[in-house]
Amino acid sequence: MLETLRRSMILHLAVVFALGMSAVVGGAGLYLHTSMTHAVYAQVNRDLLESARLTLHRLEEDKMEPDKELLDLGDNVFLRLTTPAGKVVLESPEWAHLLPRKAPVPMENWSWWESPLKEPVRLKIVTFRYQGGWIQLARDMHPEERVLKVFRKSLWALLAIIPFVSAALGFTLISLGLSPLERLRSKTGGIGPETLKSRIDPSPFPRELDPLVETVNRALDRLESGFTRLSELNSDLAHEMRTPVHAMRLECESLLSSRDLPEPLMDQLAAMMDTLGHMGAVIEQMLVLARFEDPSNSITPMLLQAETLIRAAVAPYESLAEERGVAIEWTSTPGLTLMGDATLLKRALHNLLANAIRHAPGGSVVRLSALQEGDAAILAVSDHGEGIPANVLNQLGRRFVRQDASRNRQGGGAGLGLAIVQGIARLHGAHFHIESEEGTGTVAQITFPVT
Repeated sequence: MLETLRRSMILHLAVVFALGMSAVVGGAGLYLHTSMTHAVYAQVNRDLLESARLTLHRLEEDKMEPDKELLDLGDNVFLRLTTPAGKVVLESPEWAHLLPRKAPVPMENWSWWESPLKEPVRLKIVTFRYQGGWIQLARDMHPEERVLKVFRKSLWALLAIIPFVSAALGFTLISLGLSPLERLRSKTGGIGPETLKSRIDPSPFPRELDPLVETVNRALDRLESGFTRLSELNSDLAHEMRTPVHAMRLECESLLSSRDLPEPLMDQLAAMMDTLGHMGAVIEQMLVLARFEDPSNSITPMLLQAETLIRAAVAPYESLAEERGVAIEWTSTPGLTLMGDATLLKRALHNLLANAIRHAPGGSVVRLSALQEGDAAILAVSDHGEGIPANVLNQLGRRFVRQDASRNRQGGGAGLGLAIVQGIARLHGAHFHIESEEGTGTVAQITFPVT
């Protein structure tokens, strides 16, 4: 799990996106908080200066007496008038709860003072001179501080959730952005030896993927060319080898028929005949494989009755099974049909039956069945033999891979039979699968779509 997450490009990009969004939102929030704080305190200063001009105008221009009418300066603005000696002449009722009664003595005509941030009462005070002494105006900043505090809490909450929201959003957007690559992967994943001639059309994909599609198509061109040359080489080699092997068999048969050779030499010639027979069978199988792997090769499927097919496949092997002391049983779903080439399918079943009879113990049963399961038709051959080792099972179907590599050539095949079965299944658009358990037996299945 951790290794998958570590290698996930989408996850890495989502984390980078989340960090980037957190940095952007955090920077924007800091800028807004700074700007908002500056604007709030600037407004407080303007309020105090406006109240100061109004108070000076009333006292010096309008010649008002220092009475309660001067205290009407709006919400959260408080006034205190003192003589030059610091004696209080007039003050707002709330002043006593805000600051000590003794007024500060400014060094200049104007002075500003602000209570520390940790004080329970947050005030901003401006003190200035007038004809009768000193005027002090105090502004209670609690409303503004509450607004800034709420803003800071909201900002911290936003910064706490923005990484997760950004990561989820980034993951979704990046996944959507990479979906064309997933569609391209699906297209390329369906290309196999039998479809090497197909090419990917770039029009359904974004223009940015055109170079990648072009590269994949060029790679397919090279693969098709190389695969064709390899198939041709396989076929040519098999053809070239078939003639001399056949000639050698004729020579050996001629020598054996003379019957005037020493007994040891006759035995050697008989062994050579067996070896040449095996070589001839391998060459024929290689020619068959070359046909199956030719990308231009195809079959003309016909509607086949499954019961008729398996009856025909079993018949040639009844005598061999009887000789080995093995019984063959078959069963078929009534009316089951499938599309295919009867000759090739019988050849595939013959290979599977030969393997099953070879490995089935005496007195056991080899079963051939044609069954319908859901939307699929399955041809299956099962035996109760020694089974296949797990380290060999996943390699079966490859050329020259045999169940028991220690078997001699006379006791076993060349390892091409299952490769032929797999090639026949591929030509029919079917799936070949083997299940086996050591000491229990083996089941080989070819799964077709139902007609």
